[in-house]
Amino acid sequence: MNSRSTPPPRAAYWWCQLGGWGAYFLVNVLTSQGFLTFSWRLVSGYAVLSVLGILLTHGFRRFILRHQWLELPIPQVIPRVVGVNFLLAFLLVVVVSVYFILVPPRVSSFGHHGRLALVATWFVFVFNDFIIFTLWSGIYFGSAYFEGQRRQEIERYQAQTALAEAELRGLKSQLNPHFFFNCLNSLRALVLENPPRAQEAITQMAAILRYHLQSGERSLVPLAEEVETMEQYLALELIRFEDRLTIERAIDPAALPFFLPPLALQTLVENAVKYGVSRDMGPGRLRLSARPHDGALEIAIGNTGSLRASAAADSTGLGLTNLRTRLRLLFGSQASLELHEPEPGWVEALLILPATKS
Repeated sequence: MNSRSTPPPRAAYWWCQLGGWGAYFLVNVLTSQGFLTFSWRLVSGYAVLSVLGILLTHGFRRFILRHQWLELPIPQVIPRVVGVNFLLAFLLVVVVSVYFILVPPRVSSFGHHGRLALVATWFVFVFNDFIIFTLWSGIYFGSAYFEGQRRQEIERYQAQTALAEAELRGLKSQLNPHFFFNCLNSLRALVLENPPRAQEAITQMAAILRYHLQSGERSLVPLAEEVETMEQYLALELIRFEDRLTIERAIDPAALPFFLPPLALQTLVENAVKYGVSRDMGPGRLRLSARPHDGALEIAIGNTGSLRASAAADSTGLGLTNLRTRLRLLFGSQASLELHEPEPGWVEALLILPATKS
């Protein structure tokens, strides 16, 4: 089994349960004619047997899901399933034997070897039921495996689609025209005041544009590349804000090889600038931190401002919402992105990703 195995759909599961155990009931009734006289007691006994089979296998299924056996590798699953199947078969035959003792069917052909034949039949039933439970387990685990593979293929396709859409939306949101218009206005003044700095800013703009256009080719990139693009973005913003913007960095070099979705870091930084620093005419502060922590990559982007203004980014349907969708498709529940306000006047976006690196 792999880590993406999932249980079969509920409707299909119950149809298989009813169909399989119903067929088991009919086979038992038909094959018992050689040694037991047909009667409604016999039919009711095999009906109890089939109902108990449904209840026991359904309980086993709940046990499997609760203890996450679908997540275990096959060599660890097989001995556990074999042991449980034997116990279920033994329990099933014991319960049905008690039922037949209380409501005995009429024996037709055991003769003077009746007791010996009954004991032998009892062991045969245990073995047969063990085979039935083993067959049930094989079908259930096999269905879970193929269902997991199918969902994994669907999620992989959705991730590729989301990344392609992110690339197209990048020119609308992450590469929003306001940012470039502001940069061009700043460059117009720099061309006369500081031509070398203006040339450098144009180079930085071209690098950011190139990175955005190429980002759709990969689903994950090293943090080092994201930091490089972020620094180019901040350098351009410093032209506009000058002394109004103070930037603090606390990026652990050990975090640089770890991977994250492309444009994730700039999305958070741009959100912090747009809904924090640019809305306050006074001095603004931006703090960037990244570190490996407890087997995960933890990135925090803090800025002066209020949570209400920052949370407005979620209502656009782009930006943070788009990033959360990509995180879910790429990492499932292993990744998270939360906005919180640890203290008045300070907003922080906390991104936690599974620690993966080349």
